[in-house]
Amino acid sequence: MRNKIIFLAMALLSLAYTSKAESVKIDDFTITAGETATVTIDLTNTHTNLTAFSLTLELPEGITLVEAKATARYAGTIVVGNPVANQYNICGIATDLATITGNSGALVTLTLQAADKVRPGEYTGSIKNVDFITTGRTHIKPTNSTFKVTVEKGTAALLGDANDDGLINVSDITTIINYVLAKNPSPFSFINADYNGDGLINMSDVSGIINVILGR
Repeated sequence: MRNKIIFLAMALLSLAYTSKAESVKIDDFTITAGETATVTIDLTNTHTNLTAFSLTLELPEGITLVEAKATARYAGTIVVGNPVANQYNICGIATDLATITGNSGALVTLTLQAADKVRPGEYTGSIKNVDFITTGRTHIKPTNSTFKVTVEKGTAALLGDANDDGLINVSDITTIINYVLAKNPSPFSFINADYNGDGLINMSDVSGIINVILGR
């Protein structure tokens, strides 16, 4: 009797482990402010009968999802819900309950856009609430995962050029003052206007630009 109980416990543990064996991740990547990058959601799976799925993609602020497409591994349609607080609900709807092919590789291709105002630096994104459905209607829920996003300064960025005209002069000071006064100046480059790189636009940035104009 004791041996039967031990065997049953081991079988249940093995089943639990198998249910968690699937791994969904995005590799760390680099994106330039103002530009796009293509990355993939990769799946490593032990089950061979996975069909539909859903997950939540959380991106750093200032980075948005432009497009999500299925790869050759998945004969289905990718549907993206409206973002909420920079979180996207991504669903895979299989064609005729087609299963995901292979046991590893890219499942979904993502096109991401970094806004001009994103400060260079390292940020963290995540994939969570992952839920696969098998052809037998069993739910497989892998654990959450995180990835690092490195944002690089855009080639068009010119610190101090608040109005983005390629020059640093008194017009940039006026543009920043109008921004501080909530007058919504246009054109306006946040990343250029934030001269001291503290993530804020204020009179400290004006002082820095004045020093540039005066050659200090």
